Amino acid sequence: MSTSLPAQAAGQGGGAQEAKPAGVSTLADYTHCRTVYTNGTKAGTGCFKSYGDKFLMDDHKGDGYRVIAQWYTDYGRSGECHWAGGASAGWGECNYNMRESGNLKFRVVLRNGATGANEATGSWSGWLPIGG
Repeated sequence: MSTSLPAQAAGQGGGAQEAKPAGVSTLADYTHCRTVYTNGTKAGTGCFKSYGDKFLMDDHKGDGYRVIAQWYTDYGRSGECHWAGGASAGWGECNYNMRESGNLKFRVVLRNGATGANEATGSWSGWLPIGG
């Protein structure tokens, strides 16, 4: 399934990125995770790996919504990591190249397609170091 992603004015190479399949063993390298819920049930998880500037995404429900990590840095860059693989596809990963001296915040949302309305929105993380 190929879906175009929204164009974004994200500066310094942010924007939307389609996640690539990743193995579950990759999760051990991720220290910061956020979850989004629908009707009290875990619907999606997004995790950030500060060393390597990566997001790992998982869809927990076969509801047709994509799991997205929305993020922004303290130096003006922002973007989205989209995982549209579905609940049976395992984990998806986005790899960015961010400034190692910066910090970022992220949250996880469920969305109807690349540009549709958000079905559910998780809370923002605190500031997380990039590269550390």
